[in-house]
Amino acid sequence: MAQFYTLLTDVGQAKLANAVALGQTIEITELAVGDGGGSLPTPDSGAESLINEVRRAPINTSTTDPDNPSWIVVEQVLPPDVGGWTIREIGIFDVDGDLIGVGNYPETYKPVLAEGSSRTQTVRFVLEVSDTAAVTLKVDPSVVLATREYVDDQRAEHEASRNHPAATTSEQGMVQLATSQQAREGTRTDRAVHPAGLVSTINTLLGNTAGILEITETTQLDAADAGKAILATDGPFTITLPPVINMRDGGICMFINGGNEEITVERSGSDEIAAGGSTETSLTVGQGDALVLVRASSSKWHVAGGSTALEFSSLFWGNKANNGYQVLPGGLIIQWGQASSSGSAGLITAAMPIAFPNAFLFGIASDSGGNTTRSVAGSWDWLQSTLSEFAAYWETNPSDWSFLAIGY
Repeated sequence: MAQFYTLLTDVGQAKLANAVALGQTIEITELAVGDGGGSLPTPDSGAESLINEVRRAPINTSTTDPDNPSWIVVEQVLPPDVGGWTIREIGIFDVDGDLIGVGNYPETYKPVLAEGSSRTQTVRFVLEVSDTAAVTLKVDPSVVLATREYVDDQRAEHEASRNHPAATTSEQGMVQLATSQQAREGTRTDRAVHPAGLVSTINTLLGNTAGILEITETTQLDAADAGKAILATDGPFTITLPPVINMRDGGICMFINGGNEEITVERSGSDEIAAGGSTETSLTVGQGDALVLVRASSSKWHVAGGSTALEFSSLFWGNKANNGYQVLPGGLIIQWGQASSSGSAGLITAAMPIAFPNAFLFGIASDSGGNTTRSVAGSWDWLQSTLSEFAAYWETNPSDWSFLAIGY
């Protein structure tokens, strides 16, 4: 039989059997060493304490031996400032203070600093049990010491794993790189920007596009296409916008018609396209024209630029109806319309589509030929005209006539 060994005490055997039967566990919390009263003891299963205990403290580590699954390995670190005695016996205690396992130990003197020599020493207790699942080894990290080997093993295991703390604005840690699209969106707080993403974001902010996407057929865009110049060729076809809710605030979509036919830019779902004072479901981009849309809200695009936007600008405001008008940059306004008269010859007036804000400069009146009798052409009467009413003098009563007015 081996000279040095450990065994379960009677109390330990009883507690282990009870724990296995009831599906419970024994909680091992402390390890004690003793000097055996001056001689090497023989482990006794009937023992309830060590022969001469010199130190008891919480366990430092506890594992199951990888080569012997039924072996429980418990370690305790003896710091440099304890000692002055020879270790000859060892025992482990549960949370109730009962001696669960006991063993003898190769005689080892533990010096203390006052003796002129000292060291940190690790004491290991190996106990074989029938069911390791019934034994819980409890380590209190606030009061125990760790061996250098334990620290090195734990560090190596941590460095080899991917379970690292995430970096925050106040704490160091690991971060994941953002894609160029995430960098441009600017909504993530748990990603780091790499150089390519940074340049892409700066270019977008400075007005440079994030690239060119050529489209030659009907296409549904997604949020990843935001910031690119959408070059449409070989029309006609329809391009459907990405859902606005998937775009970041201020995200843009730019369209350039490089083909010979019109293209249609259409909303996604029930999204709206705000154009001037109107709300559109689609816009037509003519040959050589461009269109820039900006996310205005979670359900609305706003027409922000491009030659297509001129139609909706106050500088080019207009109404292309039978009685309509066109505003030009600089404030000049051209109006046109048709009117009917059932009266007699002489002064006849018609309301214009809108009132000139400042002055009525020029007008032309003409018979529309609405009946079989041709009347003498009328003339604009500027004295009788107002900012909102066109006045013409007719020698013969016209049933239908037209006018053209210019003002500002």
